[in-house]
Parts: sequence; structure tokens; C-alpha cells
Amino acid sequence: MFQQHNIITAIEMGTSKICVLIGETSSDEKLAVIGFGECPSNNSVIKGEIVDMDTALEQLTKAIAQADESSNRAINDSNIIALSITGASILSYQGSGTVFVHNEDNRIGDEEIATAVQNAQSNNIPYDRTLINSFDSYFLLDGQKRVRNPIDMIAHKLEVCIHAVHGKTNQIENFYSLLRDAGFDDDPAPVFSGIASAYGVLTDEEKENGALLLDMGAGTCEYLAIFNMGILASGVLPVGFEHLANDLSLGLDLHISDCRKLFQEGTIVEHIQQRKVFVETPTGPGGVRKIPLASFEKIIDLRLRETFQIIHAKLAAQNILQNLGSGGIISGGGASLPRSSELFREVFHLPVRVGQPFASNGATAGIEDPRYATAWGTLKFAEEFNQIINSKQKTSIAEKILNSADGVASRFLRSLSDVYKSLKI
Repeated sequence: MFQQHNIITAIEMGTSKICVLIGETSSDEKLAVIGFGECPSNNSVIKGEIVDMDTALEQLTKAIAQADESSNRAINDSNIIALSITGASILSYQGSGTVFVHNEDNRIGDEEIATAVQNAQSNNIPYDRTLINSFDSYFLLDGQKRVRNPIDMIAHKLEVCIHAVHGKTNQIENFYSLLRDAGFDDDPAPVFSGIASAYGVLTDEEKENGALLLDMGAGTCEYLAIFNMGILASGVLPVGFEHLANDLSLGLDLHISDCRKLFQEGTIVEHIQQRKVFVETPTGPGGVRKIPLASFEKIIDLRLRETFQIIHAKLAAQNILQNLGSGGIISGGGASLPRSSELFREVFHLPVRVGQPFASNGATAGIEDPRYATAWGTLKFAEEFNQIINSKQKTSIAEKILNSADGVASRFLRSLSDVYKSLKI
């Protein structure tokens, strides 16, 4: 029997880079990266928002051309195109919905789950905002028994708690418009960057026992708390390496461009790892200035500690910290700083590891760096979405939800056989 192969594409447009991945997935559920393109954003995207459409289009077109050339495929042949979305305007909420089970034997089925989820999504989002993703966190039977998957269970009342992520419509539409200008006919499947990173770096054990993921990029820091396979909290802080560069510029009287280069070229990371005493920076034509490494470390530590403390306070206020049994995972460019993990342990009092893209079949060859966690996770999200659409087991209820304009169906990393039972949205 011939295997069915599908081409899928992931696009990440960040503050520092625009990344395009082309993947190929077969009927045996193996995903491989067959194309890769990356270009600097050149200040066209800042903190998740497009600020220069012309430059963004130029850089995106270059990244697409690189991915096309390396894969010997055209991105426009993709079955699914997924786009990661972030920014300071991204917000989330925990919503709940209830449905009474009226069938003859009070057994919960797809219809009851779909209705409960739709009721949970009925929270009024302002007219200028768009729902990006929503995922169920857990179900309650008769207001008491908490379960992960209620299908075929008996109850009089079913309640669902969902986690929904939404952003400003105009900002999201700018990305869609950009992709149309780049030659894509259909709008992409959107995914919040924090959720995409979770797809790329979290293990099943971490999702089950509870974990906090931080993706620290150039312009933003996304966080996501998950427990028992359900998302409990997520958010975006408009703080990244750009802030660190600005802090160094102000604190050490350096030009901002020189401070950016220290991060882009890995100079700071190398010095900290090798415990060098001084960092040399240009002072003008033919001159250099030696600055003690401790001065850099102190400024970086202050900014990182403040960022972690803000997230800690948010999660503590929601009583989530006690559900993080597997500790923390740091991905993105910030994971390369040795002090990131140390400060995380000091602030959260939890174990922590660096989150690198992984796959059981080695499909991430070439993108194992934590900087590509979001891009790889976006490709995994596209793979899952493609599997759902292609599944011959699709029910009319699932098809209705897949075609809806207010969300993207997802099982959030469960087995495909469960997706139509849980109807994750």
C-alpha cells in the first residue's frame, strides 16, 4: 500500500528573524523537515506586530525562496500553512460551559461535549479582537468529578473549562494580508506562539505532571502553564533580548547597535560560559573599551529576575504554582544564557531544563537550537491539523467545528484516536 504524503508549512515572524519550515508527513505519522528558510526581520516586526509591511514582505519572500529551494517543493503546494502569533496584545481567559445530558441513558457523547465547549466560548470578546485558539482544560461531571475525557461516561450535567487565547483583529489581519501578498491564497491556521513552543519541546510526562514553559525571544517572552494535559494559564510579556540590549546600552553607555551585536553574535553567552573577565566593545574608529564581565552580568540578571518575578506573581495569584510538578522549561534565544536557568530556579524554586525541538524520528535535524522551538512547534501544530482534516473518522460535529471561524480544532498533543472523542478546540 502506498503511503500518503502531505506537505505542510510553518511560518514564524519574530522580532529578530523570519523563519519558514516545510515539512512532509506520511500516513505512518512521521514528520520530517524537508525545507528551511531564515532571514532577519530587519526591524519590520517588533514585539509581535508588523511595523513595516514592505520590509516584512521582502524578508518573508526571501525566507520562502530559501525554503522552496532547499526542499525542491513549492510552499503553495502545502496542504496546511500554520502561522505563529504573539505580541503584547495577546490575552487569554479561562471560560466554562455547561450542558445537561438529556439522552435516554445519560451517557455523554460528542454532541454534549461540542455543546458544552461552544457554551464556554460564548464569553463576549470585544469587537476588535479575534479568537486565536482555545483548548479544553478539564471536564466536570455533575459538578464534582473532574475528568480529562468524559466520552461515554454517565452524568446529568457536563461542565467544561477551556483556555482561550485572543488578539487584536487588525494586527492579526496584517499578518494574513502579508501572506496573501507573498502569494498564499488561503489564510493560515493561526497558533499562539506559546502554545506552538509547547508542541515543540514539552514531553508527555511534563504535560501530565504540570510544567511551566517560558519562550524568551528578542521582543517578547511567552509563558504557558499546563497540567493534566490542560492549559491553565498563558500570556505574553513585551520583554526580550531587545530590552536587555537597551539596558546594557543605558547602563554601560554603549551604542544600542553594539549591544545587539553582543547577543546576535553570542559574545555575551561565550564570555559567561568561559568566565572571561572583560568584554571588549568598540569605542569608535580604531578603539576598543574593556568592560568587566560582572557589569554585564549584573544588568542581565536584574532584567531576567524581574521578568521571572512578574510571571511568578501572575501564576501565584491564580494558585497554579503547586501544579507544576515537572518544573520549568526555557526555550527561545533566552535559553542560551546560562543565568536564565539559575535565576529561574531561584525565583520559582523549581527544577528547570532547556527546551530544544525534538522528535522521535530525528526529524528536527538542523533546527535543534532552542531558538527554533516556536517554528518547529508551529510545524507540529500544522501536522496535527492536517491529520484531523484528512482523517476518515471525521464526524459531522467535528467538521462543523473545523469549519468554524472562531477557533482551530486541536487535541493538544493527544493521540489522534482521541481527537473526535474529546473534540479539543
